[in-house]
Amino acid sequence: MKELTIGQAQRMTAPAPFALLASADKDGKTNLMAVSWWTYLSNRPPKLGACLSNKGYSGGNIREGGEFALCIVDEELSEAALKCGGCSGRDTDKAQQFGIELTDAKVVTPKVVKASKVIFECKLAEAVDIGDHTFYVADIVSVYGDEDKKQLYAYDGYGRLATAIEG
Repeated sequence: MKELTIGQAQRMTAPAPFALLASADKDGKTNLMAVSWWTYLSNRPPKLGACLSNKGYSGGNIREGGEFALCIVDEELSEAALKCGGCSGRDTDKAQQFGIELTDAKVVTPKVVKASKVIFECKLAEAVDIGDHTFYVADIVSVYGDEDKKQLYAYDGYGRLATAIEG
């Protein structure tokens, strides 16, 4: 076995479940970011966690607004969703720029991605600083979905998205 960088290890452990995380800025404008560092934390009460870079725009939105939505997007958005990881929401309206249709959430302020397999609406419970990232622990306040949609997975460190787990 040889020594690996963390980036090499992340590519080797692909796929990771891919999502677009929706947060709202102080004016209520929805921002989307690509994320695969998320996980279930508890069934009772229902909780999940998402790990975001401290450099990104979404983390500040979550800390300020105390809520977000995790949208497990459908394959029809694979190209547009991948582009969401290549620019900052500080100066780009990603939904408008990449043609991603948003709809009102049931509980939280940020809008959610209409073409989603599953949507988790979340309220922030705790933010844990971890090096160059922050781990956001959230209470799931609403969850709904469409079983006919196909979930995306991130490969090659967000180099590409696909619906099936490849061998």
